[in-house]
Amino acid sequence: MSLLGFALAQFGPGYDTPNNCIGQGAGSCQFTMIMQLSGVVDPSFAAALYDHECNVIGYMSDVYVGTAIDSQLPYTVDITTIQQVPYGATFNYAGGSFGTGITSWTRWTCSDGISQGFRAAFPCPGF
Repeated sequence: MSLLGFALAQFGPGYDTPNNCIGQGAGSCQFTMIMQLSGVVDPSFAAALYDHECNVIGYMSDVYVGTAIDSQLPYTVDITTIQQVPYGATFNYAGGSFGTGITSWTRWTCSDGISQGFRAAFPCPGF
């Protein structure tokens, strides 16, 4: 995965599930957003931030457009868009805009207990 790459995956319900992060090189962090299938009509979203070794450096369980996520980073990560179909989001950090422009379709079933989500790498010098 490149520095600004992304990946769709089947994510676990919490921020500490192993496949929620794929380690990047030093100075590259990851933003992970998980769609929690808590309801059929209105799913909720959680977001986690990881350093290059996949240590959790920030987490928020109920995020939406406009949320500023505090973490160990010197600046907040600000969510600017959330899409449900196709699934993706964009966010700002330290004057840059990052996220996904996914053009694929994502499917899931509410009965299997697996949430859908995505990962997006972004530069974070020193982490």
